[in-house]
Amino acid sequence: MIIYFISGLGADERVFERLQLPNGYEMRHIRWEPVKIDQSIVSYARQLATKIDASKPFMLAGLSFGGIIAAEICKFLRPDKLILFSTVKTAAELPALYRLAGSLKLYRILPRKIFSVMLPFLYWFLGATDEAGRKLISSYLEHMDPVFLKWAVREISCWKNSDVFQPHIHIHGSKDRVFPIGLVNAGQTLDEGTHFSVFYEADRINRILAQELSIPKQERSICS
Repeated sequence: MIIYFISGLGADERVFERLQLPNGYEMRHIRWEPVKIDQSIVSYARQLATKIDASKPFMLAGLSFGGIIAAEICKFLRPDKLILFSTVKTAAELPALYRLAGSLKLYRILPRKIFSVMLPFLYWFLGATDEAGRKLISSYLEHMDPVFLKWAVREISCWKNSDVFQPHIHIHGSKDRVFPIGLVNAGQTLDEGTHFSVFYEADRINRILAQELSIPKQERSICS
């Protein structure tokens, strides 16, 4: 079975490079595409969903903002399972500060290069604890479209979703600073894990996925 992966804000498939899916599963990546500043998150979700072959059974996985997009896709496509990493399922799980920023429309005054001048804070905020993680984040920022960044910040802070797709797996770090665990109802909590857990805690996540995605032997030969 194919699992389609959507990475975090402006990131690419490198953040998932340490994940190993169980036998019978294939990882495919849905890359971010250019966005129009006035485009709705619903419209953008439909745009990315054109990369999914929904004529066959599939699963959908999303990291951070990619998880939010995945939740939107689940409103019109039905994967066999939704897999969420370091994200939120509904607007109620967003920090109040984010929702306040959306209400005040603070995204309108977001400086173009704000993150590039805040790298040390950003490394701490995301949980990049070594050179490999920091280089990955720096690379993402270097190539990030400022229009996409402002659009995404707006859509996160103004997100109104209240639907929780079932069945789903939600894996979340206990030290996630972007989406604090105290606000998130995650089924699988990684002790000491950060927002970058999918990169740093891949071994633990692989074990969780092996357990959650186990396929009966008779089905495994069909999917292989």
